[in-house]
Amino acid sequence: MPKYRKPEQEKIDPYKAQPLPLGRPVAVYYRQSSEGQIGNISTTLQTVDMVEHLQRQGWQRKQIIMIDMDAGVSGTKKIDERPGMSYLHRLIEDGEIGLVASQDVDRFFRDVTQIQTNIFIDTCRRNNVQVLTPSFVYDFAHPTQGRYHMQMFRDHAQRAADYLEFHIKGRLAKSKQFMLQQGLWVGGSVALGYIVDMRSTLANGNKNPNWRKYVRFDPHAEVVIAWYGLFKQYEGNLKRTWEHIEEHGPFVPEATIPESFYFRTNIRKRSRITGGRILSMSSLGELLHNAVYSGHWTANGVLVQRHNHEAIVPSDLFTYAFNRLSSTKPNGDANPYYEPYRPRNRHLYADRAEEPPTYSGAVFSSDIPDIPLKRMSTNYMVKNRCYYYRLDDSYKQNYLTVTARYIDEAIDELLLERLQATTVDEEAWQQAVDSTRSGTHMEVRRLENAIRTREDAQQSILENLQSVAHPDLVKRLEDSYIVNDQEIKRLQAELEEARVARNDNTFVLEARLVLETVIRRWDEVDRVYRRDLFDGLADRVMVSKIDLIYRCVTVHWRDGSQSSRRIKPDNFYISWTQDELETLREMIESSVPQVDILRRFPGPTWRAIQERYAYHFNNKRYFAGYLGERKYGKKTRWQDTEEFKQKQESQIPMSVGSL
Repeated sequence: MPKYRKPEQEKIDPYKAQPLPLGRPVAVYYRQSSEGQIGNISTTLQTVDMVEHLQRQGWQRKQIIMIDMDAGVSGTKKIDERPGMSYLHRLIEDGEIGLVASQDVDRFFRDVTQIQTNIFIDTCRRNNVQVLTPSFVYDFAHPTQGRYHMQMFRDHAQRAADYLEFHIKGRLAKSKQFMLQQGLWVGGSVALGYIVDMRSTLANGNKNPNWRKYVRFDPHAEVVIAWYGLFKQYEGNLKRTWEHIEEHGPFVPEATIPESFYFRTNIRKRSRITGGRILSMSSLGELLHNAVYSGHWTANGVLVQRHNHEAIVPSDLFTYAFNRLSSTKPNGDANPYYEPYRPRNRHLYADRAEEPPTYSGAVFSSDIPDIPLKRMSTNYMVKNRCYYYRLDDSYKQNYLTVTARYIDEAIDELLLERLQATTVDEEAWQQAVDSTRSGTHMEVRRLENAIRTREDAQQSILENLQSVAHPDLVKRLEDSYIVNDQEIKRLQAELEEARVARNDNTFVLEARLVLETVIRRWDEVDRVYRRDLFDGLADRVMVSKIDLIYRCVTVHWRDGSQSSRRIKPDNFYISWTQDELETLREMIESSVPQVDILRRFPGPTWRAIQERYAYHFNNKRYFAGYLGERKYGKKTRWQDTEEFKQKQESQIPMSVGSL
């Protein structure tokens, strides 16, 4: 007997544009091509005006995600080479937004090959994410208009790429390069000590021979010459020179630029002591060996004109600084007179007091905010003659430092306990075997998928080559095809190694017969074989900071279980978080009693706490203005105080006989 049902209702009207997804969050993507463009009218249009436009459409402010990490990033870069675009791509792929807005299509891509553009279109289509600009809403997933919207988006992106390629790079860049070769200033900041003569003709009507060339500007030139003199006075020590300038000057004065002359600088740094304008130490080093001060003119790092303008630094001072800071001569040849102040002589590995850490590369931490899994680097400290694990962010700010020996000892203990439990438990042993095989299998699958992605990219390039006739574009596509081909070969080599490793990874699988002997003679097992055992049974190690003293070491095993141990290093570097530093500042400046400060920061001595405050908040000078109650000396730690001993005694349970 047939079964009848109601006809299916079309969820999407194929003849109408779909409404905006007001119920889902929206992302605003902002990008500027260079640092100099940040803050101009385009910035306002892409940020403030776009947010207000979305609010007028019906979104609430809390639903709008501003993605502004690509300030000063070119649109020709790939998705994974731009932090903002990578973040936007993840939001789309994870289905966390329903629409992405930008001021124009060229903010997304200026991709000549259209490969990145097509990846973006496909991601939006698969996740039903619309793209909004002030003039149009692109809906790549629309049943009838989707292909038309895709082509429109590609055309806009292609025009933006062509404009960049042919007009900016082809015409304007060539003109700019021609002027640079003639020794003429074409824009940008001006070297300190000079101004640019913008007069095309002189007062008598004659052509100005210095048009668009550097001319001396005395208020700044005198400062530059004094800096060169200080550098020679401190015998080429850049750090001491910079510290002298920061404390005593001379500083860059605010000077009035004569009419018809031009000057622009990016100096924003000021002395922490006097507030005077100075350069950063790295910028000072660049200035002190810049060939422009000897009268030469360079373009893109290449010397193009000798004696192009007036040299403002005496020859002896410039030569001294140049030979101290530059390993090459202005023409690019090796500088035979190069004598750095203090060449770094790296000590030999054989001279180190201990062997490298056993588990280097397998130790991670999640103590950095917004970075859930960051690998800790391994370093050797010459002063303390030991290795240590260090957790830094991208700005080299330290969050956690632990002597490697204590971490490795904790891992060894947890690994030994695991081996002892595994050898007597048949089910646990089988899980260890399965997890080892699974880990290698996942690596093989990852490499196979990566090869497949590169092959798809090559196919897209071949399709684009059929429709492109311009020789420059064809050359770029061919280069891109070659790069993908080389990457495929590299991945295939890794895949072959992974498959061999899957067949040869038998250390743990065949070790059960001898593990009992290994456990009994654990102290004699070489560190290399301990690492092999660890890699067979464990996935990674996580280290977290409990407080200023204690650290937690957690081993994540391949079967999904975890084992933890709390450690207390005897000699360690105490790394302070920003919150802890602010708490210290409040307690010191509020004159909180000394014992309360020691209790809040156990581990370091009172002098070390005072020095920490001085380093961060008192210009590295010892702070003598603490007015709180001080009961103990400068070498006292919290563990040395009577209050700590009383607390420990109060926590000891009373025995039955004492009742």
